[in-house]
Amino acid sequence: MDDKTRDDNRTLIEFWNSAYVISEEEMEQCRKDPDSWKELVPSEKLFRAAETLGSRKKVLDYGCGMGWAGIVAAKSGCPDVTAVDVSETGTRAAEAFSDLYSLKDVMHVSFVSPEWLSTVPDGTYDGFICSNVLDVVPSVTAEEIIREAARVVTEDASVIIGLNYYMSPEKAAERVIELVDGNCVYMNGVLRLVSHSDEEWTEIFSPYFTVEKLDHFAWPGETEETRRLFFLMKK
Repeated sequence: MDDKTRDDNRTLIEFWNSAYVISEEEMEQCRKDPDSWKELVPSEKLFRAAETLGSRKKVLDYGCGMGWAGIVAAKSGCPDVTAVDVSETGTRAAEAFSDLYSLKDVMHVSFVSPEWLSTVPDGTYDGFICSNVLDVVPSVTAEEIIREAARVVTEDASVIIGLNYYMSPEKAAERVIELVDGNCVYMNGVLRLVSHSDEEWTEIFSPYFTVEKLDHFAWPGETEETRRLFFLMKK
């Protein structure tokens, strides 16, 4: 790993540690509503995707953040969910939500090192979800995650990848956004997007996975469904 990639990964961890802080007021609001776990998911399509993992026996939510995907999978019937993140505050929030929604016996949350995935035995999981991770880390890191994901899932595993929108050069110019190295967007020195088209992502996945389905979705407040949901099958 070169120095640039190492620096990008370090600043990203610092950024997400600051982003995942949950206030006591927010937790109190969640305590008042037993169905508030459903509102943790920023999109109905993301919710439905994670819901399909309920039929799986052992699911990994990689880069779990506050744990919404793992929570949905567990609430939908999966008896064994592992949720991990390199952000300490993210996993603290995920643990708090797991406890709040009575999932401690089903959902196992861990704060892990970037190398953790390489320590997982082959074929451990028959479900895998990774949302808002692969295109906000350096390309080298993303490729390592994809390779290791293919190794740790079973042959018939359900693999779901959530990605941000494609920032084309034309769109970047229109929005006066600089694309560093042709496809990277930095904000305040933090890597926030590594932009690839649908076709480029399909090619990146291709050594390890085939694309079974590609759907698009939007976050609250967005008028167009430009974010991507890839449903993959291991080769």
